[in-house]
Amino acid sequence: MDLEKNLLRVMADSMLNDVISTRAYEWVFKRYERLFKDKIVMDVGCRSGLLSLMSVEAGAVKVMALGNVESAEFVKNAFSNNEKEDIFEFVEGDIHEIVLPCGLKKVDIIVSEWVGHSIFVESLFKEVIYAREKWLVKGGLIIPNVAHLFVCGIAEHPRETIEVNILPQTDYPGRSYMVREPVSLIEDYVAKEQMVTEKFLLKTIDLRTAQIDDESFRVPFKLRGLTDSPLGAVVLYSDIGICRPRGKFRLLFSTGPKRPRTYLRQTILFMDDPVVVAKRELVIGDLGMYYKPDEHREVEYSFSFASSKVANSGSEEYVEHEDVSGTDSDQASDVDLSEIKGAYSC
Repeated sequence: MDLEKNLLRVMADSMLNDVISTRAYEWVFKRYERLFKDKIVMDVGCRSGLLSLMSVEAGAVKVMALGNVESAEFVKNAFSNNEKEDIFEFVEGDIHEIVLPCGLKKVDIIVSEWVGHSIFVESLFKEVIYAREKWLVKGGLIIPNVAHLFVCGIAEHPRETIEVNILPQTDYPGRSYMVREPVSLIEDYVAKEQMVTEKFLLKTIDLRTAQIDDESFRVPFKLRGLTDSPLGAVVLYSDIGICRPRGKFRLLFSTGPKRPRTYLRQTILFMDDPVVVAKRELVIGDLGMYYKPDEHREVEYSFSFASSKVANSGSEEYVEHEDVSGTDSDQASDVDLSEIKGAYSC
């Protein structure tokens, strides 16, 4: 939980203003309220404070929040001077050094708004894994616990430029020659009309079994053209949901171009030399994400195109799931994870 304080404040505000994800989490706590009754809950990150708030309201006997003290104050004030005041408690300090209050050693449920842009940027993935290994009881729940990472292609998108020093500091220490160059990636919202290829499932993260090194990977992908168009960038986004013990996945909300906007934006990776894709043409390539602690975003990307061909076979597209962010719980359907096509793991 070493994100900058200002960043935490911005993220918390954006989450609180996000109707889509808020409705999805409200549905989860309403549908599975019985699972929280008299349970001990840990909110890893306490980014917006909503999951702590909902855990208390759902009947948890103890809710501990780690991370964002400002959001924790919001939750604490919400229960001030009523019978639930002592249920919520903020635990200050680094997650690797804290001691749980009241002599507690284990928790029954972990809740966390852990997903970041393209899952791993500004995420709490490592913190949730640590909490799972140290404190979660065997068979305990993590909500949400599944995120699918997708890639699709777009023709173009507004591309900013930044000033870059082109003099290598090893040869010219302390000297600079600044030029403006286009950025290689941005986080922004992409409209569905910009898509020129189908989507492809790159990776699935299941927090019940995920390991720390899952955040670094390189996998192949296949993008099928939707129309004759230049391909100037690829877009990364995620579907966030829960998978219950019997293996049924339920989509909570998506950050994709075809869905309403959420607090999470799409990651756009630009190409300096766009390629041309024809309708139904299959573009094959590789995309990688790597944890780099010395990078500002702590994530480094790579991608390349290997070949392309016109294919007449069926689509490689991931099976679409109905989400619950704007629907009644009875209308949402369960989907078996085994139905997901085209998944690759590192």
